[in-house]
Amino acid sequence: MPLVALVVLVVGASHAYFLRLDFAGSATMYLGIGLPYLLLGSLTLHHLWSEGTLSERLTPRWGDVGLGGLLGLGLVGASWVVREQLLPATAMERVWVLRLFAQIGDSKVIQSSLTLTLLLFSVALLEELVWRGLVLGQLEQRFGLRRGWILTALLYAASLLPAMWATRVEPVGLNPLLPLAALGCGLVWSFTAARLGRLPPVLISHAVFTYFAGVVFRVPGS
Repeated sequence: MPLVALVVLVVGASHAYFLRLDFAGSATMYLGIGLPYLLLGSLTLHHLWSEGTLSERLTPRWGDVGLGGLLGLGLVGASWVVREQLLPATAMERVWVLRLFAQIGDSKVIQSSLTLTLLLFSVALLEELVWRGLVLGQLEQRFGLRRGWILTALLYAASLLPAMWATRVEPVGLNPLLPLAALGCGLVWSFTAARLGRLPPVLISHAVFTYFAGVVFRVPGS
């Protein structure tokens, strides 16, 4: 499983370095995370092409936009509910949420900047392409359909464990929110991709979730 190990290591290293507060909200952060994903995404496309499944996995169909959009917005709503249950407004750990928003950057700046908006969308799309296009396929071949999508979500979350240190807040400590969000969303996206055998709905869902959860709808309680 060398390709899977490569993805986990590269993603973990890039997030450990570029999610530091020094790079918060900058194009450098988005490029530092996006360029490794661009290389991994190119590897994914080549792999799908060599398998003869590129068109089958990526050709859009009627209804993909609606399904992906609804799924993404549903995850935004679910993330609010979970966040309010785990981190009420009075909890000290609430600063973890603010730390992640600070890392993404000022929402008004992102919405007014075409460059930052495109970088944000590009990272989300490439991330989904790699994990559900390459890693999921590799794990399904090795462990079967039912185990494959679960293992994909677990490894997706594990790759973001270094982000706990990069986004830690003292004196509260390590920030677990990004790996937890990756686990929850990853289970949904991996299951959807495995059931459909296609990527457009989950690509759209990931982009919608990232933009609306991280930029547009930062309330309640943020």
